Amino acid sequence: MDVLHTAIEVGDLDTTREFYEGLLGLECTRQFEARGQQNYYVGGAGGAELQFKVVDEAPEPSGIHHVAIATTDVDAVVERAVTEWDTTVEMEPRTLDRKSIRLAAVTDPDGYTVHLIEEV
Repeated sequence: MDVLHTAIEVGDLDTTREFYEGLLGLECTRQFEARGQQNYYVGGAGGAELQFKVVDEAPEPSGIHHVAIATTDVDAVVERAVTEWDTTVEMEPRTLDRKSIRLAAVTDPDGYTVHLIEEV
């Protein structure tokens, strides 16, 4: 078995695309419309995807603690998130030596928490 994707409701697909593709470097893997609802998928090298379902009004991010994204430079992504997106930094970049990772957390345009993880 394997994890394939997680579906997240968003209010503005263009803004979501810019954040996840432009800032985080993920790529569109597919998109379609079903029952009048837009569905847009992004993914990276690992094969798992995030599915964004466009709704009229995005709900409060309830029940989803965070989405984790691998990056090669946590500090650079956080800096771009702050300067280009005026995003909230929920956790400043820090190194977790016991796990050999650098970690930070920011919010996406719909308020979902995104953990940025870099192997060190």
